[in-house]
Amino acid sequence: MNAPLRPPALPFSKRTLPNGLDVIVRRDPRLPLAAVNLWYHVGSKDERHGQRGYAHLFEHLMFEGSLHFPGDYFTPLQPLGASVNGSTSPDRTNYVVDLPTAHLELALAMEADRMGHLLPALTDEKLEIQKGVVTNEYRQNYANRPYGQVPRLLAEALYPPDHPYHWPTIGAMEDVASATRAHVDAFFRRFYVPSNASLCLVGDLDEDRAFALADRYFDPIPGGAPAVRPAVPAVHPPSDRAIRVRDRVELDRLHLVWHTVPQFGPDDAPLALAADLLGRGRSSRLYRRLVLERELAQNVSAYQSGRELAGTFGVVVTLRPGRSWEEARAVVDAELADLARGPGGEELARVRTGRLGALIYALESLGGFGGVADRLNAFNVYLGDPGRITSDFERFERVADDQVAEVVGRLLVGEDGTTAPRVELVVLGRGGEPRRAAPLDRSAAPAALAPVPFRAPSPERRALRCGAELWAIPRRDLPVITASLAVPAGAGAHGPDRAGLAAMTAAMLDEGTASRSAVELAERAESMATSLWASAGWDGSYVGVRCLAPNLDRSLDLAADILLNPTFPGPEWARIRGQSLAALRARRDRAESVASRVLLRALFGADHPYHVPSEGTASAVEGLDRADLVRFHGEHFRPVGSAWVVAGDLDPDAIAEQLDERLGDWAGAVPRPPEPTSPAPPPGRRILLVHRPDAPQAAVRVGHLGVRRADEDYLDAVVLNQILGGQFTSRLNESLRERKGMTYGVRSAFDSRRGTGPFAVAASVQTDRAAEALADIAREIEALRGDRPPTPRELDDARRSLLEGQARHFETPSDLVSRFAGLFVHDLPPDHHARFPERLAGVDLDALSRVAGRRLRPEGLVAVVVADAAQVLDSLERLGWGEVERVEGPED
Repeated sequence: MNAPLRPPALPFSKRTLPNGLDVIVRRDPRLPLAAVNLWYHVGSKDERHGQRGYAHLFEHLMFEGSLHFPGDYFTPLQPLGASVNGSTSPDRTNYVVDLPTAHLELALAMEADRMGHLLPALTDEKLEIQKGVVTNEYRQNYANRPYGQVPRLLAEALYPPDHPYHWPTIGAMEDVASATRAHVDAFFRRFYVPSNASLCLVGDLDEDRAFALADRYFDPIPGGAPAVRPAVPAVHPPSDRAIRVRDRVELDRLHLVWHTVPQFGPDDAPLALAADLLGRGRSSRLYRRLVLERELAQNVSAYQSGRELAGTFGVVVTLRPGRSWEEARAVVDAELADLARGPGGEELARVRTGRLGALIYALESLGGFGGVADRLNAFNVYLGDPGRITSDFERFERVADDQVAEVVGRLLVGEDGTTAPRVELVVLGRGGEPRRAAPLDRSAAPAALAPVPFRAPSPERRALRCGAELWAIPRRDLPVITASLAVPAGAGAHGPDRAGLAAMTAAMLDEGTASRSAVELAERAESMATSLWASAGWDGSYVGVRCLAPNLDRSLDLAADILLNPTFPGPEWARIRGQSLAALRARRDRAESVASRVLLRALFGADHPYHVPSEGTASAVEGLDRADLVRFHGEHFRPVGSAWVVAGDLDPDAIAEQLDERLGDWAGAVPRPPEPTSPAPPPGRRILLVHRPDAPQAAVRVGHLGVRRADEDYLDAVVLNQILGGQFTSRLNESLRERKGMTYGVRSAFDSRRGTGPFAVAASVQTDRAAEALADIAREIEALRGDRPPTPRELDDARRSLLEGQARHFETPSDLVSRFAGLFVHDLPPDHHARFPERLAGVDLDALSRVAGRRLRPEGLVAVVVADAAQVLDSLERLGWGEVERVEGPED
């Protein structure tokens, strides 16, 4: 019998300074990194009318410099490879700094300085700038985003005006606009004090030194008066409320939300498991009913969201084009009524295992949002006990079938067997009509609507004077435009000895030009709610911009500037390279990353560009200098052979004129890199074992060489992979997760590149079942070529899922740009996506048989297992795949 899933022990120490600051320290020597995580017990719920948005505003102001560190907060830290961020919720604000342990003291000194000495450095100018930034953030992320008003509408419908959850975290823009220095000073002095904070330090650090440094820098700060929070009015379940809103979106969306319980209350865990049963994953009740069986929805989710003062339970259904939200609602109500009669034992065990697995996976990261430091702080702030980080899963272990049934029946299903009072919000897309709020009528079943077929657009093409192509896709539903230059030269354009060169060149493009510094570029872009970016993949490099349509001219000025005039300034290069080196080295801490690296190393020789990740390795990036970046940019960022892909609220001829005005002097042709040759496949199966002492799971990768993106049977391979491991209902996932419960999930994929890329199966499995997982993976691959070829039902389901899922890949201008830029760099025709339905219909059982015989190679599988060798070696050797090869993980 397998041991029950348990999280590893996480010992820590906690002390409280005389000023009331809690300090938590955990030593974890996996990497020479330290996570500095500071929580303030203040969020949007601590605001009042006239202050709505202050907590989020302070998230911004805290990065604007303090008395002894007057510059912006990022400047001293990022050249050291630090990752810096912050976030705000209704109940708390947190700040994270992840950096090499050697610089822990600097991070603590800066964190303490903004706690104790922020206000002397806060000027009216800084306040006004950040008020503008927040306003633009609201426009970009709420006002101009599909479904962006849903959080506000739900908050206002669920809570009365005098309740602190009545407004979203970003607040009310009128309150932000009217904020003065006096207002924000008073808010800061009330909440941003040691007695209302918790500091957590996790990483490769000495515990005594960590506590001493915390005492040195934080103890002199006055503790502050205890935060006084006025009584909150009780929330009574509302009568049914129906809200209909029109949004310029492709797909209608249904939200059903009930009042439930605060976090960690007795009913919280049963409700969370009920949400998982209903909407977590493709095996969930609602996904099966709404997405797979009834084909009403693109996707569905359910959640129990407990906060400090109250909680909500919600179901979100995104409809397929032309489908009825009333019919979807009827399915949800029927499943709720059925769940109130009790889930099956195996069903509950499955979602409990999934939830416990997710809790363990959350512990893999030391820092950042949701990492170990963040979670220790969360349990300390909310419960006063950081130790709940590992014991909290016991709440879910104790939940029985009848508890789930009882809480669903009491809180979600009404006494008459229908539903308890709730808020129903329907976001109607272009095909819907808004209606006034009205009492809900569930007495009549609505008639189903005919499905609306989707066909991707084809771009309108123009030739620019500089020699580049223009692919324009008008989409006038929102005043938003996304544009990207696609250059067919990425990581495949340089050798593995220069791994990371394309990625680092792209990362530096917006770090300074001949006329603007990095800060000036950022300020200019943010002032218009414009986003600039540059990136590189295997086969292409990209320079892009996303903006509001009225700001297109000025936004294109910025995009052209970083494309044509980057200076790759030395200080910024040091910062960017430091950040990249820290991130690249941190990958060694993730067993999954190690397994993927070792698999690539085994499939491709050391001289092949694909034997390392496209973002490079630490040793290669460390060997790069500024001249390398200048040379790569000059040789490859050229017009002839490149294309601008632009989508959104645009006129193609006008866009062509605007680009011609800015790119008229740009010249040269992109040298097409040679296609990488395919290495010889191994003569037989191999198992490579990377020892990871005391690893709680085994990271498994199994693969061989795959296909090229341009191969004629690429789509056949994609459909075959859907059946094998490309979706939740695949054969692999059904075997390893649904039937055997050895993994949280398993996936397979053919990686599409210009050259022959890898085919790989990826999973993290229970350690003592790693050999069993390898045997099952090989058996399923063999079966597709042998005694269990794809069935007509599997073929039909795979084609339908790909066809019906196509629309969501073209929902926004950014989606469109990404899809068509990918076509260009792989030399595929512009109407490739538009012809997808016909091409997909041509994939039949004979095609799957041919591609399985040609592209699946069970006899030549290479398996990589990253695990505690003592627990897996004997069973791996008994598989009969040859001698298990003990190998080291990547050094960088």
